[in-house]
Amino acid sequence: MRKRWLVIVAVFAACCAGPVSAQVEADVNASVTVKDQVITGDGIVGNVTVDEVVSDGPGWIVIHNNLFGHPGGVIGYAPVEPGVNTNVSVTVHTFVATDTLFAVLHHDAGKEGVFEYPVPDVEQKVDGEIVIVPFNATAENATLMNLTALSSGGKT
Repeated sequence: MRKRWLVIVAVFAACCAGPVSAQVEADVNASVTVKDQVITGDGIVGNVTVDEVVSDGPGWIVIHNNLFGHPGGVIGYAPVEPGVNTNVSVTVHTFVATDTLFAVLHHDAGKEGVFEYPVPDVEQKVDGEIVIVPFNATAENATLMNLTALSSGGKT
């Protein structure tokens, strides 16, 4: 009887190990740090660098263009590992890039390694707020649109 009890306790402990480690991973404070920058590349594709991404699990750093002061379409994305990621390079489509961009942290919640937007790879949140950071961009070999100025009648 004692051996049977030990087996039950061992099985129970093994079953609980997954949720305990998932809870520890979820306690990471997700964040994004990105500076204003010059997009390297040409009028079709270029690269931006996100200084630091702290993800609460496998995820994506996604670059959105500016649509009248709000995040617009996705113009590039790159995978990130759980925890701290530094100097993450993201290839972006410069022909649709704007002079203000948004770096948004997403989960990799669907098929692992495949960016599935808008669902299931939804935005990561901290205290109910999406992890999002706007930044200014310029490009040496491309002209970036300014949709904020267009929405205010040319006044910035």
